[in-house]
Amino acid sequence: MSKKTTKRVAKELTRKQRSRLEREKVMERVITWGVIALTVLVVGILAAGLIIENVVKARQPVATVGGVPIYTADFQARVRFVRLQLKNQLNNLYVRQQELDPTDPANQSYLEYLQSNIRSLQEQLSESNALIIGEQTLEQMIQEELIRQEAKRRNITVSREELQETIEQYFGYQRNPPTPVPLPTETTPVTVSAALTPTATPPPTPTPVTEQEFQRRYDEFLKALRELKISERQYRSWIEASLLFDKVREQFHAEAPTTAEQVKLRYISVGSEEQAKELIARLDAGEDMQAIIDAAQQSSESEEEGGAGGTETEEAGNDLYGHELDWYPKSILVNYFNQEVADAAFTLEIGVHSQPIMVGGRYLIIEVLGREVRELDAFSRQQLGENTFQEWLKTQQEIAVTRGTYRDRVPTEPGL
Repeated sequence: MSKKTTKRVAKELTRKQRSRLEREKVMERVITWGVIALTVLVVGILAAGLIIENVVKARQPVATVGGVPIYTADFQARVRFVRLQLKNQLNNLYVRQQELDPTDPANQSYLEYLQSNIRSLQEQLSESNALIIGEQTLEQMIQEELIRQEAKRRNITVSREELQETIEQYFGYQRNPPTPVPLPTETTPVTVSAALTPTATPPPTPTPVTEQEFQRRYDEFLKALRELKISERQYRSWIEASLLFDKVREQFHAEAPTTAEQVKLRYISVGSEEQAKELIARLDAGEDMQAIIDAAQQSSESEEEGGAGGTETEEAGNDLYGHELDWYPKSILVNYFNQEVADAAFTLEIGVHSQPIMVGGRYLIIEVLGREVRELDAFSRQQLGENTFQEWLKTQQEIAVTRGTYRDRVPTEPGL
């Protein structure tokens, strides 16, 4: 006879138990929704941060040049590119260092040179110097934008062919190699200059890079740029800016005047105020400045021939040197000495000497030999054009540039 199974009848929950169960369910729902809400909030904050960093901040300008913004994204890409170039230089130095035998005395000087450059690059690439690279890069980008705008005003352009050829040459490929210059044969007469030139083994001719090899190198380079979020368009625009810079600068040089008021002078330079006062007294007494310069030169030559051990007077005289300069315009004298010397040279009467003028920690006395409007030589004209170009660039940076926030946006990759 089978055993009868009995079913347990569930007890009905009391009101107090039902109330507690409902509270627990409500609490579970609150906790669940709270976790969901917190997760959504965290994800939202992270997403917002990424959007702000990669979209909003990337579109914010770090500077505005003549109304044209330099966006954060472009600035950061350029900084990463500069750091990549520095890192490549550092890696090349490492390779050259490893190729040398450190125990060979003949290599010591070059190894020290390499080590000095390695330390310099390591310091530049350190995080503590990141802002320096950022500041220098921003200034370069500002100058490039000023040049772009000036080039547009002057109708100066860079063709696609020029841009492509420049990039090819950077990677060692010459689409139109120059015609080789024929070497002298044995029957060619030997000139005096050639006879005085020491003979040496000519350097090896670099192996020409083919178009296929150029393309391979270029593709590898672009791959490295993409890893740093740098586009080919950005890279080519930087090369184009460099070419425009050179063209605009050349235009300023070509526009330099062919004549200018120039001065011819001689000067004496001494190391102490006491010496300068003594010289002024001698010049005021009628002594010739050129004679003083010649005497100092002869004293110096005599000491070199006789060796060390000259008298105190000779040693004091050796601290004096002078020279007669060719004809120069005022701006060249400013570069050569300083503004005070240039002003004196163009205000003193002919044959009159100046009072001592401090230049680079020494005392300078000048005497004007002549002053007239003359044709500029090639060097002076080029310098005059360069001065005009630099002054224009400086003025434009002051009046056409508005700098924004960039210090918190300087990347530190690639690092060491």
